[in-house]
Order: sequence, then C-alpha cells, then structure tokens
Amino acid sequence: MARWFGIACMIVVAVAAFAFSLLNRGAARLDLGSWTPEVPLGVLVLLSVLLGAVLGGVVLYAGVILPLRMRLRRAQRELQDAARPAP
Repeated sequence: MARWFGIACMIVVAVAAFAFSLLNRGAARLDLGSWTPEVPLGVLVLLSVLLGAVLGGVVLYAGVILPLRMRLRRAQRELQDAARPAP
C-alpha cells in the first residue's frame, strides 16, 4: 500500500513540475562568469530545487548518517568483543 502511495505522490509531483515549467516559459539569463546561457525560467527553478535537494541530502548523509553508522559499527564490534569468552 505504501509503495503505491509513493508512486502516486511521485506522479503528482512530476505532473505539477511539468505544469510549472509550461507556465513559466519566459527566458532567464543565467550568468556563470564566462558563460551566459538563456534558460526557460521554469526549468531554471526546477533545476535549482533539484540541486538544493541533492546538496541537502549529501550534507545530511555526511553530517548525520555517516557518523551514526560509524558509531553503530563501533558498538557492534565492542559487543562482539565482550561476548567472546575470556581465555
């Protein structure tokens, strides 16, 4: 059930993003220093949101998930060492 809900949510978001990009077709100039492309405004906004989500995920993984995994491995190793019989 949860899988179908997730798929339905992704479809709704994709349709909303497509409609958003169609409604914002005006050109926007993106100044990247030596290169200045003209991109449709809707595409530019959607790419900015996507880039922000990816960067946020990377920061979350590096700042929270990775340290917790390292801590879990250390605790599991200590637990295995404590479970071994003393010689």
